[in-house]
Amino acid sequence: MPVVYILLDGAGYSFDIFIDNFRKKWQLQFEPHREEDSLGMIIDGRIVGCTIVPYPIVESALIKYARENMFWPEAEACVAKHKAHLKVAIAREGDPVAAHTLLSKVIYSLLQQRNALCVYLKPGLIEPSYYIKCAEELVKKKLPTELWVHINSTGSETGDSFSFNTVGMNKFGKKEFEIKNTKKNFIDAYYCLKEQIKATIENDIKK
Repeated sequence: MPVVYILLDGAGYSFDIFIDNFRKKWQLQFEPHREEDSLGMIIDGRIVGCTIVPYPIVESALIKYARENMFWPEAEACVAKHKAHLKVAIAREGDPVAAHTLLSKVIYSLLQQRNALCVYLKPGLIEPSYYIKCAEELVKKKLPTELWVHINSTGSETGDSFSFNTVGMNKFGKKEFEIKNTKKNFIDAYYCLKEQIKATIENDIKK
């Protein structure tokens, strides 16, 4: 299970508010284990750890990913103003769909505080309002696979075609998807790939 980061505009963050929101929203039973800047929970046999790191993520690739974000123009400005971050991870994950479902529920509730700027799951950066909207699908027993698998896109040198590749299908035991030099409408091709990702994970398609 990869580590997920939530960028913050300051180090002030309340795990007490998170715990209250998390319990009310998802009705899960757990006993929190608190330290000054960290929180641990055991839920359905999985260990969830959250740590407040009181300084920005120092990673040159982070700015690159923000600049390449085609669906969120403010991503670079968001990254530039973050001053701290939360580090979130799951151990003993077992079934990857169940583990990602739990992870999304945790992140959903962590994002309910004002100083949460964005979610960073390499190489993607996700706006909080979009993450929350997608994670709400879990209430309807639907899977927010767009939060779990990132789609990279690149244009050709001539500008008349696009290529796409996924990052994250391997976490579900699947091969990564790739579309090379398609001349279809960009949005149509992108959303077609999104639906293929969702169908493959939801139905556990092997090929």
